[in-house]
Amino acid sequence: MKIIDRYLIREFLKTMLLALVSFALLFILVDVFEKLDIFIDAKAKLWMVALFYLYQIPYILVLTLPVAMLLASMGTISQMSRNYEIVALKSSGVSLNRIFLPLLLLGLLVSLMALGFGETVVPYTNQKRGNLERQDIRKRSLYFESIRTNLYYAGTGGRFYFIKKYDVPQAAMDSVVIWQLDAQNRLAVRVDAPRGLWVNDHWELQGIKGAPIIRRQFINDQMQEDSLQFLALTGFQETPESFTKRVLLPDEMNFAQLARYIDALRRSGGDAHRYVVDLYFKLSFPFANFIILLFGLPILSNARKSGATLSFSLSLLVCFVFWGILQTGRALGHNASLMPGLAAWLPNLIFGALGLYILYRAPK
Repeated sequence: MKIIDRYLIREFLKTMLLALVSFALLFILVDVFEKLDIFIDAKAKLWMVALFYLYQIPYILVLTLPVAMLLASMGTISQMSRNYEIVALKSSGVSLNRIFLPLLLLGLLVSLMALGFGETVVPYTNQKRGNLERQDIRKRSLYFESIRTNLYYAGTGGRFYFIKKYDVPQAAMDSVVIWQLDAQNRLAVRVDAPRGLWVNDHWELQGIKGAPIIRRQFINDQMQEDSLQFLALTGFQETPESFTKRVLLPDEMNFAQLARYIDALRRSGGDAHRYVVDLYFKLSFPFANFIILLFGLPILSNARKSGATLSFSLSLLVCFVFWGILQTGRALGHNASLMPGLAAWLPNLIFGALGLYILYRAPK
C-alpha cells in the first residue's frame, strides 16, 4: 500500500468515526426529548434509560453510517481538491480512479462489515431494547394476557399453526389449523380442528357437533382423510407460553429468522408482502455505504472553487435525496406498488448508475 493510500484511509476513518460519534449523540439527544414524557410518566430509573440507549447505539451506528461515509469523503477528497492536492497527483500521473480506489475498497469492506454487524449484533440489541422498554419502562408483560386473533406460529419439528382465536387465560384455541412438513419440506399432515385445549402437559383437539376434526395425511402423492372427535397431540414442544410471546419486529430478527417467519406466514395463508420488503432491505441497506461513496467521490473531487460550507450542504442534500428515495421505495413496496426486491434496491440502483456515469465523465 502506497503512502497516499494510507494517508487517504487514515484521514477518512478519522472523519468517519468523528461523524458517527456526533450522529449517535445527536440522535440520542433528540430521542431523549421525544420520549421524555414517557420516561417521566413511567417513573423510569436512570439506569433503565441509560441501558435503553446503550442497546440502541448499534442500530444508530448502522442507520447513520452512510451519512458518516459521505461526510468522511467530504473531509478528505473535498479538502484535497481545495488544496489542489488532487491536481498535483493527477499531474504526476496518478489517475482519479487510482486515487479513489482505496476509499472504494474501504467502502466495500465497511458495507460487508455493516451487513455482518446488522445480522448479529443489531437484532440482539434491538430485541433487548424492545423487552426493556415494554417490561421495565412501560411496565407491560412480554406475553399477551387476554385474547389473540389470527395467530400464526412456526413451531418445532416442521410444524406451523394458524389459530383463529386464542384465549390466553384459558389456554384454549378456536379454529386451529396445524401443518406438519416432512424432511423434504413437503406437506405431510394437515389437521383442522374447531377447538383445542391445554390439558395437563399436552394439547387436546376436540370436535364439536357438526364440525369434527379433519386430519389429512399425504403419503406418496396420495391423501388419506380421517374424521375424528378427539386427538391428543403428545410429544409436541409447543406450550401455552409459545402462543403468548411477543412477536418480534422485523428489525429484531436477522435474515434467517425473518425468512423463516415469512415462510410460515405464507404457508398459513397470511400476507407476507410487507415482511418480504423488509427482508430485502436487510441486504440492500448495508451496501448504501459503498454506493453513496461511489456517487459522492467524483462530485466532491471537483469542489476546488467551493467552500467547506457548500461541500457540507451538498453532502447533506445527497443524503436527504437518497433517504427520500429509500423511504419512498419502502412505502411503495409495503403497499405492493413495487416488487419487494426493486423497492429495496431502488436507491442503490439509481445512485449506483449515476455514480458510475459521473465517475466516467469526471476529468481523469
